Amino acid sequence: MRELVISGDGDHQAATHAGRGSERLIAGRYLLHGVLGRGGMGTVWRARDQLLDRPVAVKELHILPHGDEEQRIRVRRAIREARAVARVPHPHAVGIHDLVEAEDRLWIVMELVEGPSLAHRIAETGPLAPRHAATFGLQLLDALEAVHAAGTLHRDVKPANVLLRPGGDAVLTDFGIAALDDGEFLTTTGELVGSLEFMAPERVMGAEVGPASDLWSLGATLATVCGGQSPFRRPARPATLHAVAYEAPVLPDRLGPLRPVVEALLRKSPDERPSAAGTRAALRRVAAGEADAGPLPSATERVLRPSAPVADADTVTSGPGRLVPAGGTVPTASHTTSLRPCPGQPSRPAGPRRVLWALAGTAVLAAGVVGGLFLGGVLPLKADPKTTTAGRTVESATGWQPVSGVSVQQGDKVTVRFLSGEWTADHRNMPMTGPAGYDADTDRLLDGAKDCKVKPAAPFGTLLAHLVGERDFPVHSVGRKLTFRAAGDGTLHLGMNDAAGSCSEDNKGTMTVRVSVTHQP
Repeated sequence: MRELVISGDGDHQAATHAGRGSERLIAGRYLLHGVLGRGGMGTVWRARDQLLDRPVAVKELHILPHGDEEQRIRVRRAIREARAVARVPHPHAVGIHDLVEAEDRLWIVMELVEGPSLAHRIAETGPLAPRHAATFGLQLLDALEAVHAAGTLHRDVKPANVLLRPGGDAVLTDFGIAALDDGEFLTTTGELVGSLEFMAPERVMGAEVGPASDLWSLGATLATVCGGQSPFRRPARPATLHAVAYEAPVLPDRLGPLRPVVEALLRKSPDERPSAAGTRAALRRVAAGEADAGPLPSATERVLRPSAPVADADTVTSGPGRLVPAGGTVPTASHTTSLRPCPGQPSRPAGPRRVLWALAGTAVLAAGVVGGLFLGGVLPLKADPKTTTAGRTVESATGWQPVSGVSVQQGDKVTVRFLSGEWTADHRNMPMTGPAGYDADTDRLLDGAKDCKVKPAAPFGTLLAHLVGERDFPVHSVGRKLTFRAAGDGTLHLGMNDAAGSCSEDNKGTMTVRVSVTHQP
């Protein structure tokens, strides 16, 4: 049977086959025929729009439209972003046709793209030439700019989310889907490249994200498809997170003229990355076969000269240290601040004033060096000196697993944040699931083994947290994020809702989490 590839979080390579939902009618309009792919965020179906008589792809999202307030917020955000993208049709962005609620869940109806993903193409035919990668980069940049102009972000740019039309053009998929994480990390399924390798440092560290974050992911994507490997891939997910946040990218020589573009896009600080316009100019040069990508200034740069010619020692500012977008025109100032000394004024401070100026300059330089060490990972980056953070990969078949590197005392604020991964309580018969565990219908399939549950009220597969100490502490369901106050001293343990031993012998998969403990004074 012919292979079809469609946007989604899965491997984008699942062959068409009749599934459990074959011939189901959704919203009285979309007839499902077979599964095209599965991923952490949903299942993608081949379907037919009976009203317009055309083939479509329908993504069944693995979230329910009804639930607690946090769930409802995520659903509203998904709807808002899907609608925003739908208002911006673009030849290099997958078309979103409809967003419907049916069978107590959300479904996104989108354009059916019959072609391989860029990740699949690279796996089959090898890395792209720099010129070819630059051409794709221009197409994806155009799509990103169109969606940024609509007031939204992509948040999950990677080769697996780029499809290739029969004519060879690139199509960026999954717009709006990444908004479902509400600032958290999306589940991945271990495809050619995992999402963690393409998340900008500011997103990994929980800082504010913006268009520059998508451009960073674009740079990581170009490096992967042209260089043949992800510049931040490491053997374990915690190591990958550390590499993204602190380490320099590993870039092969085969990038050629594309290398300066990639290096600029992968700068750790968003303000130091080139603008979309600067990136486009550089990619055009590479796509045209030129050996030099040209200058790549940062998105904001400190202006030392105005657009109009002035004397060499003069500079125009608008407020102290104003930052002006790269390529922008410096506004005409009503007052000019000259670097030349005024008549009768000594050219540099003398005596004690000179010492003070030197000390002030040293302090500024030291602050800059320390900031650079933080961004470079030489110094630990902590939002609060009283907060300790550690990563942990939780195995599905190991039972309770302690989190090393953090100690919990009574009154501490403990936060467990899901980062990535998935697992199954029965790899022979059950699908993979995320940190919230199986939905009610799927969970009922394991009723015969319900005695194996660690937390009876939670479904199988739920990520659990348990403080172990002298007292008997409750077991918490983590979901995507759990925050609680410690009722006593202890060690935090994590595990899957499936008791260790004979119950967990058929489990498979792992999840990576980040644990933060804020100690009370």
